[in-house]
Amino acid sequence: MNSKADVIAMSTERAPYPQAKSRWFGSVKRERLRLVFAFYSPDGNEIAMPIASMSAYLKRDFPWVDVINEPILILRDENKYSPENYAKLIEEHDADVIAFSVMSPHWYPMEPYFAELKARLPDLPIVIGGYQAMLSQQQTIENPNVDYICTGDGEYAIGNVVQHLKGTKDGPADGLWEKLSDGEVYETEAHQIGDLAALPFPDYDVFAKADGFKDVNSSIFGPKGKLVLPVMTGRGCPYRCTYCCNTPILEGWKTKKTFLRKYDPQDMVDELIRLRDKYGVGYFEFWDELFLSNLKFVRAFFELYKEQIRLPFSINSRVEVMNEEFCKSAAEAGCHTIWFGIESGDEEYRAKMLGRKMTNEQVIAAAENCKKAGINRLTFNIVGAPLETADNMRATLALNKTIAPEHFFFFPYIPLRGTPLYNIAKEEGLLLENKKNMHYLSAANDRQFTLNMKECPELLNAEEYDQICREMLAFQEANNRLTYSDEETGETNPVTVEDKSFSLSEEPQEPQEPQESRAPETTGESEVSVSEVAAASVQEYTPAPAQPADVPMPPPQAKPSLLQSVKGFFLS
Repeated sequence: MNSKADVIAMSTERAPYPQAKSRWFGSVKRERLRLVFAFYSPDGNEIAMPIASMSAYLKRDFPWVDVINEPILILRDENKYSPENYAKLIEEHDADVIAFSVMSPHWYPMEPYFAELKARLPDLPIVIGGYQAMLSQQQTIENPNVDYICTGDGEYAIGNVVQHLKGTKDGPADGLWEKLSDGEVYETEAHQIGDLAALPFPDYDVFAKADGFKDVNSSIFGPKGKLVLPVMTGRGCPYRCTYCCNTPILEGWKTKKTFLRKYDPQDMVDELIRLRDKYGVGYFEFWDELFLSNLKFVRAFFELYKEQIRLPFSINSRVEVMNEEFCKSAAEAGCHTIWFGIESGDEEYRAKMLGRKMTNEQVIAAAENCKKAGINRLTFNIVGAPLETADNMRATLALNKTIAPEHFFFFPYIPLRGTPLYNIAKEEGLLLENKKNMHYLSAANDRQFTLNMKECPELLNAEEYDQICREMLAFQEANNRLTYSDEETGETNPVTVEDKSFSLSEEPQEPQEPQESRAPETTGESEVSVSEVAAASVQEYTPAPAQPADVPMPPPQAKPSLLQSVKGFFLS
C-alpha cells in the first residue's frame, strides 16, 4: 500500500478496535474481490469524478480487485433503474461490496435502493461516501441498511476497505466509520489527501461501455455529437459561501495550506493529451471547485493548453477575476463558456446572507468582458433561500436581464447540513422536517415551483415565489441561446438540463442538502489565500419591506441585525 496512505491513517488516538464485532472483516474468501461503484444520476450525467479517482487508485495499488461501475441512470431508463430492478442488476454482478458516492440532495431518493439491496443481498456490505457522508455523518450511518461511511477523501479509504474485507490488514478500515454487529459505530478520522501527485490521474475506462464512449452521456451542458470529458486540475476552494458544501469541509481541514491542491501544469496538459488521443475527446469541461485558486497555475496552464491541446473548453469562474486580460487569455486558450455564480441580484442579500461580496457593477463588467472576448456566459442563480424576499428574487431576474447571458440557470435553494445558511434556517424555524421531494437542478423542467422551506409570508409567500419563478422560466426560454456548432454537419444544438430526482422522491422526513461548490477568486498574482478569504461570511442582515414589482429597489443600506445568531459566524 502507498506509504502516504499508512501515514494519513495514523492521525488520531482512539479506543482499540473490537475486530471480533465486525460483521465484515475477512468476509471475502475468494482470490479476487469484486467491488461495484455506484452513484445516482437524475440529470443524465454518467461520469462521477470521485469514482474515477478511486478506481484509478484501486487499479494501480490493488490489482486483485475487479472494479465495476453501475450508476443509477433513471433518466435513461426509469424502469430498469427502479430500486427493485437495480438490486437484481447488482445481484448479477456477484459483488463483494458496493460503494455509493452520494450527493446530499440525492439521499432521500437513494434510500429505497439501499433497502432493496439489503433485502435481496443481506451479505453485501454497503459503503456510502460523497458529500452526504461527509456532511451528514449521523444521518447517513443511522440508516439501517448502511454498513460503512467514508467521511473524507476516498482513495486511501477505499483501499483500506478492500483490505479489511479480505482480512489482510488487522484493525479498522481507516478513513471510515463502521457499524458493528451490536449496532455500535466505530469511527476513524476522515482522510485529507494533500498531495495529488501521490495519486494516479482519474480512470475513465470505468465509465466506458462496449462501444467505448459513444453511448456515454458525459456532460449536462456540453456540446452534443462530440465527446465532452469532465476533468479537474485540482481540488479545494478557499471561499466560504454560506450555502456551499465546501465551507464545512474547509472548516474541518487540519492543514489549510494543503487544502488548495493543483497538479503541475505540464503534468496536467500531458494527461489531457493522453485523454484526447485515447478517447477522441472534442471538448473538456473543467469541474474544479475553483479553477482559478492559483492564477500563476492558470497563466502557465493556458499557455501550454493553447500550444498543445487546442480544444474548446469550459470553466467555473468568479466575476472578481474576470477582467479583460483574463477573459482574453482564456479565449485565446480555447475557452468556449465560463460558468459563474450570481446567486442573487440583491447586493446586500448576496453579501450578508450568501457570503458573496462582489458588486452588481463587477458582475456586469465581468459579463461584458466575457462577451467582448467571444466567450459564452452561463449564470447560476439560487432562489427561495432563507430570508429572501420577493424583491430580492426580482433583483436576481433584473440583473440577469441586464447581462443577458447565453444561458440563464436558476434553481431552488436546498438546505445543506453543516453550512452557515442551513444553521440560520434551522435557528429561524424555517426547515421542513418531513420534506423529501426537493428539487435540485431543474424544477423548471417540471414547471413545479415550491419552496423547500417554510413560508415567510411577510417576506416571500408561496404564490409570489411561484409567480417570480415562472417569470424567470419565461426569461430562460426567451433568452437562452447557448449552442454548440457541429463542425462536420454545421448543425447547432441547444443546451437542455433534466432532473428526475423530484419525480422519484416520496413524501417525507428531514430536509436535506444541495448546492455544489462555486468558487471565488481574486485578481491577485498567485494564490487565493485561505486565511484572507476566511473572513466572516455571514453578516447581519434584515430583509427590506416588500415593494411593488414596478418600484426599483433602493441602494443597499446598513441595517440592524435580525439574526443575532449569525454574529461572528465563520471567523477563522
